Amino acid sequence: MRAPCVIHLHGGPEDQERPVFDPLYHELLGRGLDVFAPDVRGSGGHGRSFVDADLGTGRFAALDDVADCAAHAVTAGPADPTRLAVMGRSYGGYLTFASLVRHPDLFRTGVAVCGMSDLLTFFAGTEPWIAESAAHKYGHPERDRELLHALSPMSRIDALRVPLLAVHGEHDTNVPLGESEQFVRAARERGVPAELLVLRDEGHDFLRADNRRLFRRAAADWMERHLHP
Repeated sequence: MRAPCVIHLHGGPEDQERPVFDPLYHELLGRGLDVFAPDVRGSGGHGRSFVDADLGTGRFAALDDVADCAAHAVTAGPADPTRLAVMGRSYGGYLTFASLVRHPDLFRTGVAVCGMSDLLTFFAGTEPWIAESAAHKYGHPERDRELLHALSPMSRIDALRVPLLAVHGEHDTNVPLGESEQFVRAARERGVPAELLVLRDEGHDFLRADNRRLFRRAAADWMERHLHP
């Protein structure tokens, strides 16, 4: 029997999905939602060439990996192609924003957590040491402005068709709160349902137990609302 499925994308981008207990996945599974958590190109644990495969213009292929993962969940598993969602945090949040505007008819909804929506405003607002490191991955904020614009979800916001939830820490200095705020604001201006959950007294990582529970339940509630018939 076909089931609703959440494609969950990790951060980094060089983090790696591991077979360990994840309370978020437990929450989603408890709502009758399948979870497919892949390692798209740029992830660690698969060799240097795979880690570097998303550098610069290679990131366009990494964005296409998300659509390929969704197709695999349908063809190789029980995922219902009409009830797919995408979700991720940090770099995974960026992939979520980007997937919703690059593949507007593929997913029914998305939840982006602490994601970058515009790489140029991200570079302007993040910590200097993060900007220096990120330039190697995404492109230089001065020399590669056209590339960064093309890779930015905000540059394709007019393609957004489905409702989304953005979640962000109030005091995030790695990926400033404004990245979620501007995407949600632009979605609403275009008549697309969008909500923003700001977790108080949190940064890029959610450390308070009450906020962790709030995040998990809000994300699962959102997915359940939009993926179940």
